[in-house]
Amino acid sequence: MVKLIIEPKKAKDGQIDYIVTYHDVKTDNQFTVTTTNSLDEAVQRLKETLESEVKILTAK
Repeated sequence: MVKLIIEPKKAKDGQIDYIVTYHDVKTDNQFTVTTTNSLDEAVQRLKETLESEVKILTAK
């Protein structure tokens, strides 16, 4: 199972950064997809990654 997470963090300059993380629970593989201060960009990257995962699952 794959988990996609958007996590807000307060940056040093006071802005909010959104960190999109990919975590494959089965293999315990985890990496950051993107870090941005735009929630729209974070959601878009999460959506793109999710759609890619769905394509992989349906191809199997």
